[in-house]
Amino acid sequence: MSEKLPKSPNESGMLVVLYADVAGSTQIYEKHGDALARDALALCIDVLTQIAERFEGRLLRTIGDAVMCAFKDPVKAVLASNEMQFAVQKAGEQGKFAVGDLRIKIGLHFGYAMQEGNDVFGEAHLVASQLVGMAKADQILASEGTLENLPDALRAGSRMLETTLVDGVTGEITVYEMIWEVSGLTQVADVRPQRERITHSELRLVYQGQVYVVGDARRVLTLGRVKGNDVVVETDLTSRQHAEIEFARGRFHLTDNSSNGTVLVSETGSTQVLRRDKAMLGESGKIRLGCQPEDSADGVATFECK
Repeated sequence: MSEKLPKSPNESGMLVVLYADVAGSTQIYEKHGDALARDALALCIDVLTQIAERFEGRLLRTIGDAVMCAFKDPVKAVLASNEMQFAVQKAGEQGKFAVGDLRIKIGLHFGYAMQEGNDVFGEAHLVASQLVGMAKADQILASEGTLENLPDALRAGSRMLETTLVDGVTGEITVYEMIWEVSGLTQVADVRPQRERITHSELRLVYQGQVYVVGDARRVLTLGRVKGNDVVVETDLTSRQHAEIEFARGRFHLTDNSSNGTVLVSETGSTQVLRRDKAMLGESGKIRLGCQPEDSADGVATFECK
């Protein structure tokens, strides 16, 4: 059974954090211009917010072209995520978005959270943030902990994808895709789906206008202060051999080998600080060698997985 949603600052408890993000928003801005893209994405965010409220969720904040919502009931959170996908698809078909069809991706997790003002921290936030980073357009990804609190009818529309580690969370998280298109449902309740991995084949890293590609041809990309690294980052906080990006089994991992640490910022704005540690990269984000990205642009690289 779900517990009460934290209602006041600094209160803790169990809740569902749901991230819904417009896929490919950067390309939308590039293709249609700032004015049209901004209006279309604002309308999409409004649609997502209204649906969350209809299912007794609460908008915590918007992060770029994504919304972060909280629900006290996992069932209503999953129903809201389904409705979000249908509503955005329908709005596109009706021509409501000036830039044409929009597509969203969603990640949600039921877990422990601590509220501070109008923001939420803890396991629920960390896992949901990583899941939306892993998701592709039109996908809803949920943790096994979320599915365990759903009735059979909702669990039936799911398939296991993989297990993953989340920085700051103990143990592996099993990831499921929730199948929201009813016409495509082929699952039967209590039949465990086959595992399918979310994979990428190429990572493009951009640093100071230079593009570096990681994939089958080059499986490891090194970053550091001295020559001999693939990407030379000459800042005071960068170590000689600071970090590396490795491609293995369809996923990209960032490893920190430095003294000052490496900051990973996901496309949703979630931040991880790595110190002699490893993290799996989502679809896109920023990597800062030595300190926070807002402190200096000199050590910041951007990446996108395809």
